[in-house]
Amino acid sequence: MISLFGLMGAFFVLLFGASYFFYRRNSPVHYGISLSSMLISIFLFLYSIFGVGGFKGMGLGALAAALFVASVLSLFVSVLFNIINRHGKGAV
Repeated sequence: MISLFGLMGAFFVLLFGASYFFYRRNSPVHYGISLSSMLISIFLFLYSIFGVGGFKGMGLGALAAALFVASVLSLFVSVLFNIINRHGKGAV
């Protein structure tokens, strides 16, 4: 179970790092990274249920769930970061 949380943390750092990289370059892609990883994790979860099945599918489903949670957290933090930066720039 601890490795699943470690994997989720690694996914979060990777997704948020990539999103922040594109945010600093003023690219609209920074939201698309988290959203596309959400879609990939949903399709991966559905594949684990219908395509693989059994105990192998359960492991793949856990990986997809970790990716989904990390992408939702990454999107939430990047939107929150964007809102805080907008209010900070407008106040000065």
